[in-house]
Amino acid sequence: MERHFQLNWQSFVQEAIQKRKEQRLTQAHLAVLSGVSKPTIVAFEHGKTSLKLETALKILSTLGMAKI
Repeated sequence: MERHFQLNWQSFVQEAIQKRKEQRLTQAHLAVLSGVSKPTIVAFEHGKTSLKLETALKILSTLGMAKI
């Protein structure tokens, strides 16, 4: 059985930005904690969908939004 679901990526991004700010993290600090580059954080926060899922999960996990 094939299952389809929709993901509101922009909603995830907005929630991640809000959590980053609530935790008083700069983009640079989040990058270090996530193990990704600052330009990657900027791309993520601009809603770029060309990021690897693994990279997005690292960011979301650091913010407490996912478990990897």
